[in-house]
Amino acid sequence: MSFKKISLTILAGVLLLAPTFVLAEAYTGGYGLGTAAKEAKLPQEVADATNVIDLIGAIVGIALSLIGALFFVLTLYAGGVWMTALGNSERVTKAKELLETSSIGLVIVLAAYAIARFVFNALNLK
Repeated sequence: MSFKKISLTILAGVLLLAPTFVLAEAYTGGYGLGTAAKEAKLPQEVADATNVIDLIGAIVGIALSLIGALFFVLTLYAGGVWMTALGNSERVTKAKELLETSSIGLVIVLAAYAIARFVFNALNLK
């Protein structure tokens, strides 16, 4: 091997391993997320987050609440369409399809949440 190839290989190895030798302490202070969230008038769960993982968890919790509310509204709407169908089979079919798709969507979202929670608990993450 030429001197140039050996030098480049050593340089690449040093540059790849250099970050592992850093002895800096982790920043334990706040990142200002709570202050920014309060100024933006976000919900209390988001404002109380002390790190990014808690913030993402709070946002996911809020999103799941909104999805549940959306499912409830879609169910009420589909029920109203079905009740006012007055024997019109097209409207009854539309209401049934809406109930099916919204139920399937809710099951998919809840299953994804349950799987993610199981994996995080298995890995001892929050």
